[in-house]
Amino acid sequence: MKQTEYIEYLLFGLTITLFQFAGYSVLTMPLLAFSALLMFSPEKINLQIKVNPIFTFFLVGSMLIGLVNLIFRDTKLHSLLMWGQFYFFAIMLAGVRDQLKLITMIKYFVYTIFVADIGSNLLLALGYNLPWTHFPPIRPGELLPRFPGVKSNSLYSGSISFLALCFFIHEDIKNRWMKWSLMGLMFVNLLLAGSFRYYITLAAVVMVYVLKLYRKPHTLLATYGGFVIGVVMMTAMTTNISKSNELRWKLWIHTLGLIEKSPLWGEGFFFQNLREHAIFSYHNLMKAGVTESTILLFALCFGVPFAIIFLLVVYNTLRKFQHYQLYSQELGLFVGLTLDLFWGGSIDNCMSLAILLLSTYQINRHAQV
Repeated sequence: MKQTEYIEYLLFGLTITLFQFAGYSVLTMPLLAFSALLMFSPEKINLQIKVNPIFTFFLVGSMLIGLVNLIFRDTKLHSLLMWGQFYFFAIMLAGVRDQLKLITMIKYFVYTIFVADIGSNLLLALGYNLPWTHFPPIRPGELLPRFPGVKSNSLYSGSISFLALCFFIHEDIKNRWMKWSLMGLMFVNLLLAGSFRYYITLAAVVMVYVLKLYRKPHTLLATYGGFVIGVVMMTAMTTNISKSNELRWKLWIHTLGLIEKSPLWGEGFFFQNLREHAIFSYHNLMKAGVTESTILLFALCFGVPFAIIFLLVVYNTLRKFQHYQLYSQELGLFVGLTLDLFWGGSIDNCMSLAILLLSTYQINRHAQV
């Protein structure tokens, strides 16, 4: 990699890391646009359209539906910013000259955030008061606290630990003791975060890696589908013993009811806003617009047909795993991050979104080589 290219990729990694903590501002937004533009190549956009036309159709069609709905419905600025970020990343990252190198660059920033995150959680566990986070409360119906990490958000702590593990599985470290010890620390932080959804997605990633499911397309698709069906069934069966699953199930049912009102065209650009409803309860989560499923969110915003089109993108990308002879980090990242979309997921975390999009583009591009 040339020195100038190294700086471009480094700048982008720094920028989305800054976004993790600073969010939208007059500084971060122009910096993000500038760093993405430095890596952009129109030729790569044309290539992505050729290798993944269905995703292109999803992006264009969903954007048009959102814009049409924008004329007839009141849409909050927060929702427009979230969806604007989604389309910006989808378009700009499709034109990155070397997507695999960018994924690798982002990996090192994930490791950096993880170190800060586990440090914060361990200090909290030892009883220290930290100015940037708080001691974790215990959710209703749960026995153990969920540690919030460096960002004071247990879901983010689980997410960054999950991403770190997905990347680290692929690391070629000769010293097995060191590798297993570091992976153990990442898993401990995942446990401290208490986000059970990441335990399930991590199990799927490990199966793809250990059982080499990327070489077995039919087994891969059956396993992937089995995870989705299994989680939905287990959620329904455990609503009486798990407060989290009870809330998730209620939110799914509530979202399906909203989808029924406009199944073909959806409601347009819409997204949750937890800041206005911070108390953890079904009523407040419902008022905030939490769907607990990005797949259902797509159906709610753009209609059931476009949600199905997105599922077709996932299906086609999984089928292209068979073009890999050896495991690569984008395979596990794609499996884990897309599975998470069924029972959670989010498009407001630009780091996870960037990694998911880059993994999707890289897998489809690799299949054409």
